[in-house]
Amino acid sequence: MIMVDRVVQFQWPWSRPSSSNLLGLYFSWVGKFGLPDILKELVVDEDMANYGSQLLVPLLCGEAFEGQDIMWRRNSGEELQERGNRILVMVEERQGGTYNCYSREGSYLNHTLVLLHWPYRKIIKGTPEKGYIYCSANNYNGSFQCSWTWDEKRADAGKVVLIKVTRSHQVGNITCDVTSSGHGVMCQDHAYCPYAEERDQVNLTIYFRSDYVIETYRLQFQISGIVRPDMVRINKNTTTLELQYPETWSTPSSFFPLTFQVKEIHCCKKKCDCSNSRPRKVNLTQGQMWPIKQGVTVCVRAQDDLCNSSW
Repeated sequence: MIMVDRVVQFQWPWSRPSSSNLLGLYFSWVGKFGLPDILKELVVDEDMANYGSQLLVPLLCGEAFEGQDIMWRRNSGEELQERGNRILVMVEERQGGTYNCYSREGSYLNHTLVLLHWPYRKIIKGTPEKGYIYCSANNYNGSFQCSWTWDEKRADAGKVVLIKVTRSHQVGNITCDVTSSGHGVMCQDHAYCPYAEERDQVNLTIYFRSDYVIETYRLQFQISGIVRPDMVRINKNTTTLELQYPETWSTPSSFFPLTFQVKEIHCCKKKCDCSNSRPRKVNLTQGQMWPIKQGVTVCVRAQDDLCNSSW
């Protein structure tokens, strides 16, 4: 006798199950990534992280194949014992797979990709300072970027499979694209107004996949809360440093003023480390002219003067 922990209950044809902790659905990203509509991706949202977990999952080859003698293979391997258009397969801890169905003559008909959603954080790495995903914006034009670091063991297999981004209480128009490096996303809120108060939160959910496991990471923020100006531009003459706003900063500067932090340090070497060197003096100023002092190195960074943004 085979003992199983649970059976995922579905109505035929596929629909969302009644149990709130199970998800069996066609993800919208099936079509987004260029796959034919007939192909299915089934995500099992169940605690499958425990050792020895087992789950019976229903599979459907296709409505057009009802009543036919269908055979199945997992990952193009050995033929499964189960036959028919609708079958139940045993899924064991973190072992999803691609289940292909074939006609009695051996012709390929369809497949279902079974992915397991688990609560652990294994695909990307977290840090105490930035968490798992770090988001920032270098101005108030409605764009922002988020980045992460892949776990070394999953750097080659890991990928983003779905990005969901909305505003809390309003219909937003935010689009996101994965960067070419695969280490982040670039997003644009097309309805964002830099001159109005930002009332709603951005709700960002990123689904990561490694092999047959899905991990979900959620963030909530306002663009005004993640603003971090780019590097200050500095023009130098014989006696004075002119501190200029970053080229990417929002305009006009009278509406988007910056405060400059000027740190004066003494360096014994040709190269100075602004982050680690002990400062002689730290100044906050909105002025853009700074006197040059002999034997003193100046480190400058900027902050939004009105909302206490990150440096």
